[in-house]
Amino acid sequence: MSEAPSIKVTQLTKVFGKRTVVDHLDLEVFPGELYALLGDNGAGKTTTINMLTTLLKPTSGKFSISGFDGIADPEKVKSKFAVVSQDVALYQELTAFENLMFVSRLYGLPKEGAVERIEQHLNQWDLLSRRDDYIGDFSGGMQRKLSIAGALLRSPRVLFLDEPTVGLDPGSRQHIWEILTGLKHEGVTIFLTTHYLEEAELLADRVGIIVRGKLIAEGTIDDLRGRLNHMKSICVRMARRPNPEELDSSLSRLRNFAFGEVSYDELRNTFSIALTNERHLSVTLRAVTDWIETEDIPITGVSTSEPSLEEIYLALSHEGMTLLEKRPAPHVPASKET
Repeated sequence: MSEAPSIKVTQLTKVFGKRTVVDHLDLEVFPGELYALLGDNGAGKTTTINMLTTLLKPTSGKFSISGFDGIADPEKVKSKFAVVSQDVALYQELTAFENLMFVSRLYGLPKEGAVERIEQHLNQWDLLSRRDDYIGDFSGGMQRKLSIAGALLRSPRVLFLDEPTVGLDPGSRQHIWEILTGLKHEGVTIFLTTHYLEEAELLADRVGIIVRGKLIAEGTIDDLRGRLNHMKSICVRMARRPNPEELDSSLSRLRNFAFGEVSYDELRNTFSIALTNERHLSVTLRAVTDWIETEDIPITGVSTSEPSLEEIYLALSHEGMTLLEKRPAPHVPASKET
């Protein structure tokens, strides 16, 4: 990309005692891009955001936001971003309007036009009718939407979102996705952590996968998909669950002619063939059709698909975990912080 990155991270590391939580992280995020950082609980996602938002001092490494050094010039960095954390930070004894007015004054926004601006944001988030209601009477989803509205009051060019849709109903999540898509089109840089892989698959321009503080994979979903051994898969969904004898027999016959790894997903009640070569798709489909005709188990459907982000994430996380377990840990100076 020709533009300078909005977020630039170089060898960023955080150590607590003897435990390295973020391990020599390198990444760049550009204007108008949504970057999703994915990882299990404890992988280092929130610690990364806490460092990038100046809440936590790195053990080593450096980062910049909108060209300003995050360590040497934290005050200028703070003026360039907004953040929505996992925990909703609102005053329960204040109304929705009063909360946003407090945020407006905290940001030092001009008093002129503040009421109109706040009401525009309340309307955008379907909260204008609750303008004068106390936050303590709001649902968790409404409180989270108001938190995001507050973060957007000063029109930041960089937005950090740490699990922004956790616990929300599908309609609220969809609303947030639509607004984030609009922000991207306006050139806002968005750094997102989420456990909802569907969310990342729909929104992210690029994805990073972090395992034990180490960024083990990064790229577009197509880039990451290309790292897997198979390009496509064929799934056969059964109308009922096979008994153990039927399962063994079906797997054995299917493996005789399939050009790929055959497995049975008990949770979804599907037989799957992960193709090792996309050129084998048509011949394997014909073979699967022949196999279906010989089976006594009725089926409800056959589908082909590329690996989903969930499959990509699980495969690359497992691969990364295996590599990290074999690799000696790098020496990092112990943190002196208490």
